[in-house]
Amino acid sequence: MLRSLILLISLAAVVLALAILAAGPGTRFGLWDYGTGLQIIRTVALPVLIVAGLSVAAFIISLIAVREVALMAFLAAVMAGTAGYVPIKMKALFEANPIIHDITTDFDNPPPIIMGASFERKNPADYVGGEKAPGGEATIAEVQREAFPDITPLVLDGSVDVNAEKVRRVIAAMGMVILSDASSEDGQLIEATYTSAWFGFVDDFVVRLQPDGQKTRIDVRSKSRVGLSDLGANARRVQEFFEKLQE
Repeated sequence: MLRSLILLISLAAVVLALAILAAGPGTRFGLWDYGTGLQIIRTVALPVLIVAGLSVAAFIISLIAVREVALMAFLAAVMAGTAGYVPIKMKALFEANPIIHDITTDFDNPPPIIMGASFERKNPADYVGGEKAPGGEATIAEVQREAFPDITPLVLDGSVDVNAEKVRRVIAAMGMVILSDASSEDGQLIEATYTSAWFGFVDDFVVRLQPDGQKTRIDVRSKSRVGLSDLGANARRVQEFFEKLQE
């Protein structure tokens, strides 16, 4: 009886953990849309945490009374605990970041999404920083200024051409793919995309380089193609990009 109970708890833990694990790839490969994938995680979040606790207890009991199932109980506890951390982390990121998905260093003239506008997307390519952010009266631009005051234009020594080459190297190092690399009298506009490993979310990443005397002004824009909240991902990407560029 005890052995069967431990096996049942372990099986439930594995099934629930696999449900969370599959939420992302199922979205990435078109089995369901991203809303369904996120709903799977929300639905399974509490049950997987409960079963993770039960699996730990089952593992301890199995060491004492039913050692032949101890390994399975241990592995089930690890899987459920790891899967249970995912919704906890997502909730923490959601609460710690504003509900926006478009980050820019230039609110008046943000780098345009041109090439990326032609791809399938839920969020328009245009910048709508003057609109109200969800959940409050402040605009999207105002919310970004308050949440991420450090995201501002970067001015580097050297010409546009020299810094454009640095930008290309950093973009590649961050795992992004360049869609367009166009020069004009005003400078250089480099459009790239970032695709998340788990869900396959695609974000547009645009870098604009303009001459500023003997230096180069660099403006960046990072925007999610789907979803209301990016859990701070676009802001972190811009911050990481600037850090690597200055290295």
